[in-house]
Amino acid sequence: MTSPARKIYAIEGVIKNYPWGSRQVLAQHRGVTRSDEPEAELWFGDNPHGPSPLSGELKFLNQLTSQGDLGISQGQLPFLAKILAVERSLSLQVHPALTDIPSLRGVCSDLNHKPEMVVALTEFQAYVGFSSREEIIFRVDKLKSEKINELIAKPLRMGSSIKNILNNLLGIEDNSGILEELHWNIANLDPIREKWTTELIELYAPKLDPLATLLCNLVLLKPGESLYLPPKCVHAYLNGTVVEVMANSDNVLRGGLTHKPIDKENFLKVLDSESAIAIPITPTGTSNHHEWTPPISDFALQEFHGVIEVELTLENFAIAFAWQGRARIADSANAGEYAEVHHHMGALLAPGKYTLAGSGSLWVATGKGR
Repeated sequence: MTSPARKIYAIEGVIKNYPWGSRQVLAQHRGVTRSDEPEAELWFGDNPHGPSPLSGELKFLNQLTSQGDLGISQGQLPFLAKILAVERSLSLQVHPALTDIPSLRGVCSDLNHKPEMVVALTEFQAYVGFSSREEIIFRVDKLKSEKINELIAKPLRMGSSIKNILNNLLGIEDNSGILEELHWNIANLDPIREKWTTELIELYAPKLDPLATLLCNLVLLKPGESLYLPPKCVHAYLNGTVVEVMANSDNVLRGGLTHKPIDKENFLKVLDSESAIAIPITPTGTSNHHEWTPPISDFALQEFHGVIEVELTLENFAIAFAWQGRARIADSANAGEYAEVHHHMGALLAPGKYTLAGSGSLWVATGKGR
C-alpha cells in the first residue's frame, strides 16, 4: 500500500437523531447541556449515509476515500465507528451476511455484511441472541399462563422452530388478552426482564411483539465489557452508552418492537437461531491500553485512557476519536502534521507511526484485513 503524502485528516463526527436516543449524553459530550432532539448516534467514518465532514474543508470523508488517492481498497473504509447513546429500546433486528446479499437486492442499502462489536462506556442492556429451548420453556412455565404456553412453550416441546414461533408473534395483534396475562405475570421473572417487558408492552400493544423477548437472552454489560455480534444474530439494544464499531454498512432488517415498517419475511429468512451467537471479546493490553480483536477481518478497536503518552504504529487506516478528555495525534516523522481529538472531533489516520499525547479516553478503530 502506497502511503499518501498527507497522513492525518481532522474530521467531525455526525449526529444521528433517532427517537431512542438521549437529549443529554451526546450533547454533553459535545459541550452542550441538552439537545432539542434525541441524539442517538455519533458517526465517525465515510459511510455515504452519514459521512464525516473534513474539518475546515468543504468536503466529506467519503469524497476523499473514494477518489483512490489514498490507496484504500474498494474506495471505502472497511469499518464505521460510532458512539451510541441508547435511552429507549431499539427494534428487534438482524444484519445480513455476505451470502444473504444476492437474495436481498432492492432491500439492502449496500452490498456489505454488517458484523458489529460494542464496548460499554456505561452499564448497557440488550436482548442478544436466542436462549436454549430448555431455558425458554423454563421461563414461560414460570409465567403460569396457558395462553403464552400455547404460543411458545408447547410448540417448542413439539419441535417447532424459533422462526415459526416468531412468525406467529411479530406484527400480530393481541385479540385474546395475552399481553394482559404477560403484564400481570412478568414479575415471576427477574426484575430487569420485568422492567423491559412492561415498557415494551406500553410502547407496542396491542402487537404481540413483546412476547418475542421471552425467546431472547438478556445481556448486561459493565463498563469496559464487550460483545461481538456476527451477522444474522438477532438483537435489540435497550439502554446505555457504548462505542460501536462495525463493517461499513447500514443494512438492517427489522422484525418487530418498532413503529417503523418491518420486513418480517426477510428478517426471518436472514436470522440464524442456532449458530449466530454473540461472543464476549476479552481485551488484551495493559492497565491503560486495551485492544479488542473480533474474529473477522473488517475491524479492531483500541482504547488509551488516563494520561496518554504513547507511540502508535498503524498497519491499516484508522479513525481516532475521544469519549472523554483530549489528545493530540502527531505524525512521528513530522510533528507539524497533527490533529486535536476531542468532543465530536476525530481524525482519519493513514498507515504509519504516530505520537499520542493527552488525557482521558482515546479510541482508535482500525481495519484489519483490507
